[in-house]
Amino acid sequence: MRAVFVVVCALAFLFPPRVVRGQGTLVELDHVFVVVSPGGKAEIATLRSAGLTLDTELSKHPGQGTASISALFENAYLELIWVDSTVRVDRELASINAWFQRAAAWRITGASPFGLGLRRLPGATADLPVPVTRQSAPWLKPGTAYELLHQKADSLAADFFVLPNDRTVPSWIGWVRERTPAQLKHSSGDRALTRVRVHGPTPHQPTAFARLRPSPVEFVSSSDVFLELYMNGGKRGQRIDLRPTLPIVLVR
Repeated sequence: MRAVFVVVCALAFLFPPRVVRGQGTLVELDHVFVVVSPGGKAEIATLRSAGLTLDTELSKHPGQGTASISALFENAYLELIWVDSTVRVDRELASINAWFQRAAAWRITGASPFGLGLRRLPGATADLPVPVTRQSAPWLKPGTAYELLHQKADSLAADFFVLPNDRTVPSWIGWVRERTPAQLKHSSGDRALTRVRVHGPTPHQPTAFARLRPSPVEFVSSSDVFLELYMNGGKRGQRIDLRPTLPIVLVR
């Protein structure tokens, strides 16, 4: 969510802690987002009709010029984000706003409409084995920054970045459980986002993805552009296709 919660929690998640050795896996999925039309009215209604509970309030991102709303799960979240003309754009974040503009028009521009926010695994402190650009934002604590992973060749690729630790799901999910538990109760019974398959043409895969391989994400080369999201392991074998309103297929 480029985001809003500043809280602490020490709970077990469905992405369990792993021992980090050498240059092994350092990151995993924290959240996935889809860039939608301004206000996201139709897209929000579609997620709700699919049995998902969304935030009661919008999150706005001053400086970036965007707003969003999310469906929260125990281990991750799904975010709908859009360009909001009522939210200011700062000069230092203008390139990020431009990316969102291209992503919003993905059917015309050929850009990916998706983003993958990552978090470091517990104990993973080594530098990432890919070029990183640090980007601060008005809503971050002083001294913290996003680690942007886009490379020069990634003009059409999905957004790809690592969040500061105090913005990741493990840092605030305990607060949600205690204060607003209804946000984690979906009528569909979905509790965890256990697999993400990003379908699209090869240029949609960030260059750094092959080096980082964040669990549980994979890219699938395809002429169709959509997210395949597995909830609770997809044990029921149900597929809910939310297209064309949203480029998402839920697997339950």
